[in-house]
Amino acid sequence: MPYQLPADTDLTSPQVKLITEWLQGVHEMNVDKLGNFLTDDFRRFVYPRSLGHPEQTKAEWLKEIGGAAGFATGFDVGHTPCYSSLLSPG
Repeated sequence: MPYQLPADTDLTSPQVKLITEWLQGVHEMNVDKLGNFLTDDFRRFVYPRSLGHPEQTKAEWLKEIGGAAGFATGFDVGHTPCYSSLLSPG
């Protein structure tokens, strides 16, 4: 079930606007729009560090996701139900 905000949520708050605009940038696969929300000293780390992925700067990360967005035609989320017979129904 999708998450719903409480009925008294102020949809004009700066926080809600930021998240809405970030998600719009993701939906549009617009790297420039996403970059507007990151500070100049942004750093991306992948954990666990033992995986050996290097630290990335804002420019490096935006270039990486820009390349990935070039292969994608859109984002869609789905689910597949999984039923297990390991536990008997009571």
